[in-house]
Amino acid sequence: MTDLTVWRPVEEQYSGSAFSGEGARQYGGRFNSPGISVVYTAGSLPLALVETMTGLERYDQLRRYMLFRVGIPQGQLSKLEAEDLPDGWDRHPPSSRSQRIGDRWVSREDSAVLRVPSVAAPYSYNYLLNPLHEAFDDIELGQAEPFPVDERLIPDR
Repeated sequence: MTDLTVWRPVEEQYSGSAFSGEGARQYGGRFNSPGISVVYTAGSLPLALVETMTGLERYDQLRRYMLFRVGIPQGQLSKLEAEDLPDGWDRHPPSSRSQRIGDRWVSREDSAVLRVPSVAAPYSYNYLLNPLHEAFDDIELGQAEPFPVDERLIPDR
């Protein structure tokens, strides 16, 4: 039974490996160091759009994205609030202090999913998935579908 739906936007060329954690393993992210596999998802479709846009040079690149709906089952979730995090957790680029938090979560294997606050959209949450966790197979991974983007967000160039 799915308790929570989250969203995973991915460039179409990577949609076949959208849940491998490979991109985050190679480059690191706000809550993981390079070498640690996690999958970043957003708690809402609008947040998925905002988080994706923060990483783009040009918004017309949104047309290359696919979207996955992800179902998180009950009992697979750990949570962090902004007040639980060290000063500077929201810096850009991400600090090693915030990365170590996610690294510890992965190594402890407390849960398959970790809810973390969004920097791009305060009062919103992203959800990290641990693809190596034994309960990862309980997560419902949807099929890739085109990312619905309002063309008004994409300026004519």
